[in-house]
Amino acid sequence: MKTGKIWRYSLIVGILIVLVGGGAIFGQAKHQQRLTAERVAKKQAAKQRAKKQSQRLATKKQQPLTAAQKRRRAADKVDGVGKVIRTKRGDAHQPMVLANDSVKFYDSLKHVNNRYHVTVDGDEEEISPPIKVVVAKYFYTQKGTYCLIQNLHHVAVTRPFDVYQAKTWTHLTPNKDWGYIALKDLKPTTYYRQQTTIQKTPYYLVSFDGKNPSNLAMNLGNTTYHAWSNVPGTVFRAFAHDTDTLLNQQLYATKQLIRTDGRKYLYMQTATGRVVGWLPATGQLVRGYYQDVGRRLLNPQAGETMTRTEQAPIKRTLESGYISRSRIYRVYRQHQLQRLLILTAMNTPIKVTFKHQQPTQLTFYQPHYQVSRQVKVQPKTKTYTKTNEYGAVADVTIYRQSKTTLLKFVDGDDQTDEEGFSTKGSLDRVGHVKFSSGIWSNQDD
Repeated sequence: MKTGKIWRYSLIVGILIVLVGGGAIFGQAKHQQRLTAERVAKKQAAKQRAKKQSQRLATKKQQPLTAAQKRRRAADKVDGVGKVIRTKRGDAHQPMVLANDSVKFYDSLKHVNNRYHVTVDGDEEEISPPIKVVVAKYFYTQKGTYCLIQNLHHVAVTRPFDVYQAKTWTHLTPNKDWGYIALKDLKPTTYYRQQTTIQKTPYYLVSFDGKNPSNLAMNLGNTTYHAWSNVPGTVFRAFAHDTDTLLNQQLYATKQLIRTDGRKYLYMQTATGRVVGWLPATGQLVRGYYQDVGRRLLNPQAGETMTRTEQAPIKRTLESGYISRSRIYRVYRQHQLQRLLILTAMNTPIKVTFKHQQPTQLTFYQPHYQVSRQVKVQPKTKTYTKTNEYGAVADVTIYRQSKTTLLKFVDGDDQTDEEGFSTKGSLDRVGHVKFSSGIWSNQDD
């Protein structure tokens, strides 16, 4: 009896398992069938859309080509240079200039002499004569020799020049943005006209142009605030330092180089023999021995004492800009302030003359120490302004009636510009001095 019950229970369980498993398999099969049907329907719909589109295009009336379109199509069928026979790497040691400012560059060798595929003309500012270029790659073809070029590199760096010396002539790669040019449209030239060793000659640096140069000036290397590893335009890649750290110290020239454009450069070192690099022999360099600007312009006499307060050292960062430092010199007689000199980080000298502990006269100097403006100080608080030859603006505010603040100054780029560099300072009547400097921006990020 028990055996019969067990057999019936087993039969019932088996039937249930078969029913459940079969249902699952059947459901999975139905799901797969539905997915397949959907894919087929999508393919058929896509074919129908493509067919209708093709029919619309076929029935659409073709517009006749214009004369210009016909000329371009005909030009595009012509192979500009034929077969390329061989290629050769260029040489950074051989400078070139464009033959004239009307030569053409093309986007590919196939389109050489095709006016519809000119990338740039020879009057492009970054490569136009007298800017030098070098050939990065030669292409010898059935219809002549063509080139890809590269312009000379000028790189601003912060580490010593000798770290970069190995990169002066290396890493010559084509600049495909310009395009292809015929070798006959390039003229060989020289990197410089003359280089000579000269007798050790004293110089000092009185200013640097803090304004950004034009593109042409930068491409030519014609900047006045850089010291160079090599004279720009005389090597493939020249490296540059700012000259803001070279102000107000003795320098010596030991070599002279004259470029092909006649611009003269001097190879400089410090009084201790540390190499500075090449500087343009422009008005920023004064031949002679440097004299401390405070002693030169304040001229302390017997019975007078002079003090100097200098801005703390600045670490060069993207926000600091120039790292030259402002100074304030003060001359006292019997503990009474007689004269003071502000030497801003932009190297602008400003003298204030005192009488009975009150400022009475303000004198602005050019960086070469010539007087550029002299004014009497008014009884009330007032700001006095002077713009230098580089467009930088120096403001001095005198607080005649204040019992705490004596003066404040700011020097640098016009504060209404989009961005710039400024140095600021203040002096209170107790003698405390505060300095600050850095890059600012009026642009909204």
